[in-house]
Amino acid sequence: MFGLLIKDFYNIRKQIAWYVGMIAMFFVVSLSVRNLTFSASIGLLVTISVPLTALAYEERENWQRFAAASGLGAKTMVAEKYLLGIVFALFSSLAYLAVFLICFEKGITWIEFWFPVCMQFIILSVVLPLVFRYGVERGRTMTVVFVVVLVALFAAGMGFLGERISPAAPVAGIVAAVTLLLLIGSFFLSLKIYEKKEF
Repeated sequence: MFGLLIKDFYNIRKQIAWYVGMIAMFFVVSLSVRNLTFSASIGLLVTISVPLTALAYEERENWQRFAAASGLGAKTMVAEKYLLGIVFALFSSLAYLAVFLICFEKGITWIEFWFPVCMQFIILSVVLPLVFRYGVERGRTMTVVFVVVLVALFAAGMGFLGERISPAAPVAGIVAAVTLLLLIGSFFLSLKIYEKKEF
């Protein structure tokens, strides 16, 4: 699986550099205006963009057919794309954590950090099964509206999350548990879809 991960990093290294640059730029913007939303929002987009870019490359080069003929199992192929998304979700979350700690003020609660982080994994859980089922282009088209609406609602709600949600620890625990269950369920759904594909 790590060989596949290295392959993806090499094949889309230019796009990865661009995404990392976007995370850095939004990091600076968030600090400049002392607004958490910028840094949190870019994390949502990068988390799904990196695995989709890797899958698009594989589709264009018919790499999945070659992998299937070489004996690579469906579980390995699917798990690697989830791992790729998770790696970049964690990377963008670290940048967001730095912004959050620097901008931490009275009235800000940890749920304002935890919720955007979980949202990255929730979006990943929704997008990957669609892409495995319909392909990158159709799957991307189907998820654009979903992601745009979700990011817009997320950005609008970030400002008053702390005021509306007071018991931060119990809520964070519930959100984390739901996110984990969605991610696990999404993986097995994607695996089932991938096993039925013909290359």
